[in-house]
Amino acid sequence: MKSLLSLLCCLLISSPLLAEQSTTTQAQREINIARKLVDDKRNTALAYNMKFSQEEKEKFWPLYRDYRAAMGTVANKRLAVIVDYADHIDSMTESKAKQLLDRSFSAEKEAIKVRQKYVGKFRRILPETKVVRLMQIEHRMDIMVDAKIAESIPLME
Repeated sequence: MKSLLSLLCCLLISSPLLAEQSTTTQAQREINIARKLVDDKRNTALAYNMKFSQEEKEKFWPLYRDYRAAMGTVANKRLAVIVDYADHIDSMTESKAKQLLDRSFSAEKEAIKVRQKYVGKFRRILPETKVVRLMQIEHRMDIMVDAKIAESIPLME
């Protein structure tokens, strides 16, 4: 179970790690490394595909770091749900299953709110076509991470 937890945690999107009581120090290190790698890939994909002017670049990157930090808070909530699921996979109750699903939906709703908030901010500094391209790149990166997570989580019995 610990290896499943480590694998799942390593695949989550970037953000500062909030320590979880049920994860080991090694898993925490692996999460931080994985998040840094995903961050680097996001930044590289954006730098290559966005083709910012110098003025856009100066305004974009600080705002983008704020956006990723906000999304990282959501990622930490998703991580907490996954950790809780892994901790209870062999002793799942109807009540715990409901709680996990509700928390998962809550994190999804929060992610949408963060995206909407920051799209408004990105629109103030970028043309609409670049804002759409940014969200497309973000969406693609999120889908890749989510697919890796989904294939690693066993179905509930």
